Amino acid sequence: MNFGVAFGKPFSNVKNLLIGLVLTLIPVVNFFTIPGYFLRLANHTMNKNNALPGFENFGELVVNSLKSWVVVVGYILLSIVVTTVLVLIPLLGPLLAFVWSIVFIFLMLSALLTLAKAGDLRAAFGLKAVAKKALAVNFIIAVVVASIIAGVISAILFVLFGVVLGASFLPYIPTILSGTLDPKMFSDMFGIMMVGGVILGIVGYILNVFFYSLAAEAY
Repeated sequence: MNFGVAFGKPFSNVKNLLIGLVLTLIPVVNFFTIPGYFLRLANHTMNKNNALPGFENFGELVVNSLKSWVVVVGYILLSIVVTTVLVLIPLLGPLLAFVWSIVFIFLMLSALLTLAKAGDLRAAFGLKAVAKKALAVNFIIAVVVASIIAGVISAILFVLFGVVLGASFLPYIPTILSGTLDPKMFSDMFGIMMVGGVILGIVGYILNVFFYSLAAEAY
């Protein structure tokens, strides 16, 4: 696992990074482009291309995004069926369902990376091959490590966001205690939440680039 390359990849091409961030922040557009872009990123990584890919051939991004959503929905439906069956097992049902929920995360990510590599939905739903890749030790370690790093960074940002939001609320406490509400309080808090949402979206996109790069490298 090359952490240096994975951490540096989001910033290896500022133009492509900015385009990705803008698309991420646009509702609906992000739904039809960003999943396909992450597949392109994973494909480049698996082919030993460590440059941050561009957004050319926009139609391909849309098609691959739709394929990505088909895989996600398909595997979620599979998980619902398996979970329903497992919880019906006496005594061990809940425990087995919990174990399955963990396995499912690796399975679905493996399916998405298979789609990125083959570009074929049939390959992504080839459960035997997908499961074999999902349970490979190197892949599990890479996903766990990447998840921990991304989780820690996200947690720190959420805490900082909570502190800022709380601090912005403090000046209005006397007004609230007096039984009146200042409309400016709501506008200030809304503004902070909007800015915070944009920042979290930007950081989330960068962390996803890092995550997919590390996972695809180990795939």
